[in-house]
Amino acid sequence: MRFQLKALLRLVLPVVFVCLVALGHDMLTVLSGEQLQLLGLAPYLLATVSVVLAYQFNRTRFMLLAVFTAGSFWVIQSRLQVSLTDPDALLTYLSLAFAWPFGILLLLLFPERGIFNRYGFVYSLALVVLVLAAPRLANLFDALLSDYSAWMAIRPRPDFVLPLAPAVAFVVTFVTGFMLLLWRDDETEVALLTSLAACFVVLAGFHLSFISLVMFIAAGMVQVSSILRSSHAMAYRDDLTGLLGRRALNERLNGLGPRYSLAMLDVDHFKKFNDTHGHDVGDEVLKMVAARISRVGGGGTAYRYGGEEFCVVFPRRDAEQCVAALEEVRESVAEYRMTLRDKVQRPQKSSDGERKRGKMATKIETGTVAVTISIGLAERGDGLVTPEDVNKAADEQLYRAKQAGRNKLCY
Repeated sequence: MRFQLKALLRLVLPVVFVCLVALGHDMLTVLSGEQLQLLGLAPYLLATVSVVLAYQFNRTRFMLLAVFTAGSFWVIQSRLQVSLTDPDALLTYLSLAFAWPFGILLLLLFPERGIFNRYGFVYSLALVVLVLAAPRLANLFDALLSDYSAWMAIRPRPDFVLPLAPAVAFVVTFVTGFMLLLWRDDETEVALLTSLAACFVVLAGFHLSFISLVMFIAAGMVQVSSILRSSHAMAYRDDLTGLLGRRALNERLNGLGPRYSLAMLDVDHFKKFNDTHGHDVGDEVLKMVAARISRVGGGGTAYRYGGEEFCVVFPRRDAEQCVAALEEVRESVAEYRMTLRDKVQRPQKSSDGERKRGKMATKIETGTVAVTISIGLAERGDGLVTPEDVNKAADEQLYRAKQAGRNKLCY
């Protein structure tokens, strides 16, 4: 499992937002009764927007999260506006306290498979069963911890209402989701974790005025934002490599200033490589190459141009200033050795593999593959005025690099 620390940045703003909302919850005291009544519709409105967006983008987990959030707010407003000394209210409260961490854990572990299929039905059914079983789950924990009554006691601290047992469940789920976020780097985990944190604040600070209202509004806003950010990524990022795609590149080129350089990068003999080793191995190679291109220095930004071609844009840089960064990427790719996973596709003898590949730069040595890339670089100027001109010039330099023997940079 490879963690992507950049995923932490996705979580920072939503968590800070939830914390600020929690700190300012008592500001609602200045509102009139009518204003509060209108504001009380906001969680349902936000949930409706989330459901509509989730439907448009075929995202099951977002849809279930929105419904779960709105339903929880309704339960709090309709069933829990009384003292928790009431047995029915206490059971409802504990049901929510256990339903949320286990429900979010389910949504974290479910892979996204769309809405209108058997997976969407199973996911929905699983969450419904969990919600219906939540009272029995609360009673079960109460029975199991009968010898440790402090773990199920309401208000273990004067300023903390949530019992310790469900509090631990919240923490375990949050840590699990945090690890999955670092692994997947996906906006869905951001929405799930932020909503989990918001509900934790609601249940732990249940004695505070307006806490459920402000927290579920905050959770709803983050959910809508996460769906929009996720849809933006679907449109602008390449699904296989995670790099920005052709649409993002075109928009970037149209907004560049009068000084920039552009590099075109291509995996050498990639078609022959696919024919020899199969498309699954080819996809792994593209992901490996993309990961190294994404780390390019010199202020460059990497894009997947299409197929085995990539593009790097260097704003405010002359070609000479980009050479070192691109050479570092080229060497990094050439030095990397990838272990073959599909041994059935691999020739039994290395000599057979060499005959299949001819003189291609991709080689097999002791069960590994190595690939190389060729790079063409051009800068704006000397008759190259438009992005199309610079792009064409970079393509011509890439062709020169191929003609010169591949695994080279020409500019």
